[in-house]
Amino acid sequence: ATILAEGEFVGVIHCIGLLFDDASGLGAMNRFVSGSGSLPDANSTYDSITRLSAFNAIEATADYVKQQQTQQQAGDGDKNTSTFPFVFTSAAEAGWPDVPGGPQVEQFLAPEWLRRYLQAKRAVEAKLMEMQEQSLLRPVIPRPSLIYSLDRPASYLPVGAFFVGNQVGLPFVDRPVTVQSLATAIVRSISQPSVSGVLRYPQIDEL
Repeated sequence: ATILAEGEFVGVIHCIGLLFDDASGLGAMNRFVSGSGSLPDANSTYDSITRLSAFNAIEATADYVKQQQTQQQAGDGDKNTSTFPFVFTSAAEAGWPDVPGGPQVEQFLAPEWLRRYLQAKRAVEAKLMEMQEQSLLRPVIPRPSLIYSLDRPASYLPVGAFFVGNQVGLPFVDRPVTVQSLATAIVRSISQPSVSGVLRYPQIDEL
C-alpha cells in the first residue's frame, strides 16, 4: 500500500510462491526448483506465502483503484483504473477440475501437499474474479505448468516428462513454458485491456 501511494502505476504482478512448503516434508528440495534457491521455514506455508501475500496485494490494489476513481471524478488521478490489471501467476493444475481426468488425478493421485498448494492458488483466483465483478480489477491469471529455462539443465528431466505427457494427449498435463515466454506474456498482458482471465500455455505462447 505504501508503494502504491506513490501513484502512476499501470498494473500489479504477483509471482510469489513456493512448490514445497515446510509441512510437505520436501522443503529441502525447494532449493532445486526455486529460481532463488530459497529454503522454506516452518512459517513458510502455501497459505502464508501464496494466499495471504496475494490477498494483501489485491486488497491494497483495490484500495488504490478506488482512490484513483474518486480522484478521476474530481478531475484528477491516474487514468484507466477501471481496467487496472492485476496479474497472478497460478498453476496449470489449478484447472484440473475443468479438464477430463483432472478431478480423478487430484483426488486419488495427488499428494496432500499438492492439494494444499492448489487450494491456495484457487483461493487467490477466486478473490481476483470477485474483484472483477466489482469492476475494480482486470484479473490476468497465467496458469503455467512447469516453468523452465535452458540454462538450468537440472530441470530437463521433469520438463521432458511433461512434454511427453502433453504430446500423447493427456488432458491434465499442460506443456511446460520457458520463464522468458511467461515473463513476456505477463508484461504484454498489462498493456492489452482485452487480455483477462485464465491464460493457459497456448495463450501464454500467443502473447
